Amino acid sequence: MKKLILLSLLYCTNMGAQNLYCTMSSYSNNVIYDDMRKLNNISGAEMSSKYLFSSGSSNIGSASFDSSSNMIFTLNSGLNVLGKYNVLNDTFSTLQLPWPANNGGVYIDLAMANGRLFAVKESSSNIISICEFDKLTGNLISEYNYTTPSLTGFSDFAFCQETNELVLLVNSKIVKYNIATGSETSFSLPSGSYDSIVPVNQKLYVTKQNTVSGNIVFTIESYQLSTGSLMSSSVLSNTFTEVDEGIRNLCFLGATNELVGTISSQNEIKLLKFNISTSAESLTHLFWGPSYFLGDMVATTSLATLSTNENLNNGKNKKIKNAYDMAGKKISPDTKNQIIIFEYEDGTHHKVFQK
Repeated sequence: MKKLILLSLLYCTNMGAQNLYCTMSSYSNNVIYDDMRKLNNISGAEMSSKYLFSSGSSNIGSASFDSSSNMIFTLNSGLNVLGKYNVLNDTFSTLQLPWPANNGGVYIDLAMANGRLFAVKESSSNIISICEFDKLTGNLISEYNYTTPSLTGFSDFAFCQETNELVLLVNSKIVKYNIATGSETSFSLPSGSYDSIVPVNQKLYVTKQNTVSGNIVFTIESYQLSTGSLMSSSVLSNTFTEVDEGIRNLCFLGATNELVGTISSQNEIKLLKFNISTSAESLTHLFWGPSYFLGDMVATTSLATLSTNENLNNGKNKKIKNAYDMAGKKISPDTKNQIIIFEYEDGTHHKVFQK
């Protein structure tokens, strides 16, 4: 019998309060300044900004949220520095990661996976391994070398909680590594220019761009993560004559069932939102100026709203309809070692920590 430690009765119909953060770098007087910006998850309007640190030559890169510690982990590849931003108390600290051995390689992207910290290592433009680090000390725990050949042209890195897989987008290839079994599998996408990936409910959403009659057209495709089968393809109505960067920094807002990303065009960064249920899209202004560089975008659900005033026996005899993680994504009701939101057939909801 599952051991359920009930943490909260507090639950709203939007799957809990979600916040949207982005890492941003600005360039001034030959120095790059990094900060964390909190955005309104509806309009994209800036709500707050936290200065992180500055460097002479390299700006902050990828970011990933760890709900177990309320931390957004960031990676500065040039300085080989791991950053930790606490969304509850607005504090930031850094750790120096060990430099890759053998006179080569750099950590280029990171992903949190069930409270564990992983980073992709690249050498001479070839993706060669996944490294796991201790998120408290920055020490290297283990390294797995990819066996799939020709992993050149890195685009994105993400974690699928439902399947326990780290997912890598390299050129037109998807490579999956299961952190529970240590197995590696892959499949190829149709030829095209792909930018970003995000796993949702065992589907992998992929953004693609091509040029049609002089206009840059974006498409959002979804694939069955287990088989690589194409599930859907939506061509966006917004087109561009030129873009600096295609759809980047993709994340998922479970509260609104939307993919959220950015498009950079003519010194303007725009916020793209795409509803995976209705295919409704919106494109709004986010930032302006050639001296701004967006690092990554992260959707978070803080555990600060949890309380412990609920009876452990509540929900014991109710029939479960669905189970969700703290980002609002459907997961297996049997998922262990994390907070789960159970939706019962009578319409009620409860948060539990399931061991």
